[in-house]
Amino acid sequence: MTRVGRLALLLFSAWVWLSPAFTGAAEVRDRAEAEGKLMFYAAFNANDSKTLTDGFKQLYPKIDAVFYRATDAQLMERILTESRAGQNLWDVVMTTSFYGHNLKKRGVLASYDSPERKYYRDGYKDPQATWTSIYTNYAAFGYNTRSVAKTAVPKSFADLLKPEWKGNIGIDSRAYEWFGTMVKAMGDEKGIAYMRELAKQVQLRNGRNLLAQLVAAGEFKGGLTAYSQTFEQLKPAGAPVDWVYLNPVFANIHPVGLSAKAPHPNAGKLFIDFVLSKKGQDLIRGMNRIPDRVDTPPEHARLMEGIKPVFAPTEVLEEFERYAKIFHEIFGGR
Repeated sequence: MTRVGRLALLLFSAWVWLSPAFTGAAEVRDRAEAEGKLMFYAAFNANDSKTLTDGFKQLYPKIDAVFYRATDAQLMERILTESRAGQNLWDVVMTTSFYGHNLKKRGVLASYDSPERKYYRDGYKDPQATWTSIYTNYAAFGYNTRSVAKTAVPKSFADLLKPEWKGNIGIDSRAYEWFGTMVKAMGDEKGIAYMRELAKQVQLRNGRNLLAQLVAAGEFKGGLTAYSQTFEQLKPAGAPVDWVYLNPVFANIHPVGLSAKAPHPNAGKLFIDFVLSKKGQDLIRGMNRIPDRVDTPPEHARLMEGIKPVFAPTEVLEEFERYAKIFHEIFGGR
């Protein structure tokens, strides 16, 4: 290497070491390792929660990362109970859109603009940087391939109103976010009118996973409101199911955020950087989930093909009970 080349390399190395981005990241890591602990509240299963914390500990063995897992509603109640008692026990939470919205509204989440957020599209991250979604479930129309010919597979929501589908479609009995989001996407008047017609075609069942299983078992020809990857995961075992997206597609995001009163704030930031990073998102893809990072496609490419995602708007999240009431007025059940 020439003298000029060595000088250029030396100057570049000095610039890297002294740059704000590098020094900032190194400082966060040093402080996080000094804190030595991390508490992750997670709204998905224990195996997946452990996969993330184990992956984090492999990179940062000086930080004892542990998790507590529960449903999103249970996590919300736990967080609020702890807050009322003046207890600050958790650093990072992963939940769903409704609860993420409410945690932000209550001032429970801190603003943290992770450098990894640039790899996430609008809609999948909060403009105020209080949360970023790490994976998304997309509502699809699943159908039983023994009962539905390829030529009869619906191509639009309007197709579900055809006579042959009457009584042959199952939907989740608490699909409130899906309902409100689709009504807003279609336009209030048209959306409500459509839902009233759809109600004549469907039967309610409790739970999206159960709904997908009932479609596979042939109880329904088709199922609306269940998620594409749920149907996709049934196929390798030989279940006679397939699915299609009917645009617009309801996108159920899963925000991750930092506690405004985190006992280990730097470890929390480092963990958020990790789950938003390419390595963290690869782990999430390995869980048969659909990562939200733009350079980490799902295992099956069609899970993101031709999709026009719509997210629960603020009005729906703010007036959740009203939309739930309208849902039951139209579809029945409780």
